[in-house]
Amino acid sequence: MVVALALSGTDLVATGIQRAVYLHPLDPTKLIKVLQPATLMPRRNNFNGIIDRLLPSTRLRQIRKEYAEYLRIMLRNPGPDFHPPIAHMFGFTPTTKGLGCVTERVMEPGGQIGETLGAVVRAGTLAQAHIDMLNDTIRRIYAHDIRASDMNPNNFVFGRRDNGTGPGDDECVLVDGFGDIHAIPVRSMARWSNRLGLNDSCKRLARNTGLIWHPDRQEFSIPR
Repeated sequence: MVVALALSGTDLVATGIQRAVYLHPLDPTKLIKVLQPATLMPRRNNFNGIIDRLLPSTRLRQIRKEYAEYLRIMLRNPGPDFHPPIAHMFGFTPTTKGLGCVTERVMEPGGQIGETLGAVVRAGTLAQAHIDMLNDTIRRIYAHDIRASDMNPNNFVFGRRDNGTGPGDDECVLVDGFGDIHAIPVRSMARWSNRLGLNDSCKRLARNTGLIWHPDRQEFSIPR
């Protein structure tokens, strides 16, 4: 008999429209993402909100696409030295809050959850070191043709990957928002179409953070 992991409110570290993120109660190097009950979701009248109400099964699509993208990238790069710019995923587990997806925890040296790009921008503490780490991640996303459909500032986390797969240095990790989640999976058609999508995502990320996007160099900079 499989015993569900007990998750409590004190383990909750973040909530989104679709999922809640909890600390893993037994492993400090991991997090658990749990799909929010439909009754707790805010009512949205945009296209995605209407589809969620009319076709509830589509709420699972993001999870499937995210995991499919992780598998695609990892199976294409099976070598021991491959260091992905996206968070590692470790399967599913039953929890007291529902089925949970176990994922890597990006943390600060003291064990705290790493800061998101959005939090750093809001705090006014964005430094060149953050930009260098972000640009390294962006370059690897392009190089490995990763389908990143939701590159919002809160999906990039700065910190260390202390689960044994990382070099132990600070870096920027895309922890959510990868996978071709669009109704028409244009990004999955070809490398060139995904590149167009990545270009648009980076432009949007620049607008949301006040950074400057340089498409010719595929990197960001801080306005002078």
